[in-house]
Order: sequence, then structure tokens, then C-alpha cells
Amino acid sequence: MDFKEATDVLTSAPTMTLAKVAEAFGKDTHTIMRARMEGPNARTPPRDWQPVVARLARAQAAYLRRYAAGLDRLADELE
Repeated sequence: MDFKEATDVLTSAPTMTLAKVAEAFGKDTHTIMRARMEGPNARTPPRDWQPVVARLARAQAAYLRRYAAGLDRLADELE
């Protein structure tokens, strides 16, 4: 998995944006966008990007688990 693919998966949830990814790296959003590009204007991904993306993915997963639990509670209340 490369940086673009990993950030594509991560940002597929509407609550995770490239701005949040950039913030986690301490970089500008434009820098992260260029790191996801191919071609002469592309930049290399931040060094050791994998642990940062994994941490963001775990945080997003925890958020989605809490969200799902809330929906389950709501469904139970409506029965």
C-alpha cells in the first residue's frame, strides 16, 4: 500500500479530511496533496508516514464504533 492508497482509504469517511491528515503530520494540506500526486510536481510522502496513518485509522475506527453503538441504542429505543 502506498501513501495515496492509504490516504484514499482514510479519507473515504467524511469526517476525515486531508486537512486533518496534514495536521497530524505538521504539514500544509497542499504538501499532503502533492505527496499523493504522481508526476514531476509530486512530492515524496512524509518520512515514516505509515505509523501516523495507522494512528489516524485507529482513531477513525474508534469514532465509527461509537457512532454504530449510538445507532444501535437508538434502534433499540425505537422498537
